[in-house]
Amino acid sequence: MLETLKIIHFLALAVGLGGGVANAIVGAKITSQAPPLGGPVQRLLGRLSFVALIVLWLTGLWMAFGTTGLDGSVWFWIKIIVVLAMTTAAVAAQVAQMRGTATPDLMKKLGMGITAGAALAVVFAVLAFS
Repeated sequence: MLETLKIIHFLALAVGLGGGVANAIVGAKITSQAPPLGGPVQRLLGRLSFVALIVLWLTGLWMAFGTTGLDGSVWFWIKIIVVLAMTTAAVAAQVAQMRGTATPDLMKKLGMGITAGAALAVVFAVLAFS
């Protein structure tokens, strides 16, 4: 069971982090002549990454509470703080999209923060579980 959870967790991580990087690349390549394609593609990548983040939370909590117990290391709790901040930014991005208040500048800042948070979470997870 634990192996299955880890596989799902890592696949969700790949989708989430890959979606963030792909979104940044699409955003950097959009020119004034090509914005119609960028918006829908970036929204789709953002939604897929957000679903992956939800899967990460579910599988992570399941592993932490259901199988392995909580690791009390300082790195684990730093990782949780980073993930909470990243999740807050991801929720803010989704809310801005749904309300129609998402500007390219806001989404770029949130996206960069989310992607940086995901990378930091991986680093802290390695430190916590090594």
